[in-house]
Amino acid sequence: LAAGENHYTRFEFSRLVADGHVGILQPDLSKSGGLTEGLRIAALGSAWKLPLCPHTATTGINMAATVHFLAAIDNAGYFEGDISHPNPFRDSLVSAPYEIAPDGTVAPLEGIGIGVEVDEGFARAHPFIEGPAYAEAVRPS
Repeated sequence: LAAGENHYTRFEFSRLVADGHVGILQPDLSKSGGLTEGLRIAALGSAWKLPLCPHTATTGINMAATVHFLAAIDNAGYFEGDISHPNPFRDSLVSAPYEIAPDGTVAPLEGIGIGVEVDEGFARAHPFIEGPAYAEAVRPS
């Protein structure tokens, strides 16, 4: 059983592990506190010999951070690639020239930070919207 994409801290993941019913942890870095909290969750999983197969959704920023995260931990599982169409937050927000190797692996992007460049024009055209998820808002005139 895999779980965790809607858990937000290492404390919630600790409960999943303590209950003994989960075999794979699935933190989503965009929900669980980013790389720092993700590394704490990974250490918890590693101590219990549980792999991490992070949930990655919505943006190219989250996907790039997740690839780097998986490369940095000792209990990395699978990378969940988002192939939904269309997904402008994945495809237009950042430059992400990933290449899938013949063995199915994806290497972290090289470059500053997590290796992507944010399209500032796209970001300005899609301002932050209050709420639990990314969505195009239809606002009355």
